[in-house]
Amino acid sequence: MTGAGTHGGKAISSYGKSALLSLFLLLFLLGCAGTRRQWAEVPPNPYNPVFTIAVLPLNNTTNDVGGSQLVRQELQRKLSRRQYSVMDLKDVDRVLRDKMGITLGHQLELTTPQEVGKTLGVDGLVYGYLLNFDDITTGVYNVKQVRAGFKLVETATGRVIWARGLGVKSFVVGGREGAALTAIKELATRDNEIFSTIKGLKDIPGLRDWQTIRVLPTEKIGEAAVLSLGESLVTRALGVHLRAETRVLLNRVIRTMPAGPGAPSLRRKPFLPAEGVCYLCISVSLN
Repeated sequence: MTGAGTHGGKAISSYGKSALLSLFLLLFLLGCAGTRRQWAEVPPNPYNPVFTIAVLPLNNTTNDVGGSQLVRQELQRKLSRRQYSVMDLKDVDRVLRDKMGITLGHQLELTTPQEVGKTLGVDGLVYGYLLNFDDITTGVYNVKQVRAGFKLVETATGRVIWARGLGVKSFVVGGREGAALTAIKELATRDNEIFSTIKGLKDIPGLRDWQTIRVLPTEKIGEAAVLSLGESLVTRALGVHLRAETRVLLNRVIRTMPAGPGAPSLRRKPFLPAEGVCYLCISVSLN
């Protein structure tokens, strides 16, 4: 006889119930809260010489094409709230394809920021590198992780004026074995990172930093696997797979980015006397 709190004749542990409730709550927030959360605009920085920017195709080192698109779209949305004029992604892709033959992020290494900026007609370029967009389910150790780095380059000089990277993880672990294996894998991840093979990463701090945003423990290994797999299936069906990790990553990275100058009229310009006005005479008369 199967009673309340059982599944398939076997009782689900209290940890499993808690984890399952957390999963449904997470999916509810992702699916129902929507993607149109409003962010307060930061004050403009009139000393920033970069106003018009383009978010370039990401250098995607993962096997997930959709992940690269999600991260780039979320990044575009957040940058529009930081006093920049952001070029539409479709226009960026069309110009790069038609005028430079560039369709993939790694192809940007074959040219310079000055050439790309001139072609797109923007003051700055946002380069992005997606290093992880993973959903690993092993039963004992189940992790969802997103890691990326970004930099803003001034097209007039090729100077990097901002750069930041980060990795974000969430776990579902089964029993004591899961916790122990998690620690081992964390160490292996840090030890095995090789950034020297990817051009441009040396300018981006924080790529070795990982932040954990959620840990769901279960008493049984099987429960951890079921919860992790179930979450993956549901989030993929809703089109929000790894969106929580992506948003946390971008929120924490973008908040370190300097604000743009806002409207062109707010840009800081050198002080020049008005034509035909003698400021020395005015100063003397005021004294």
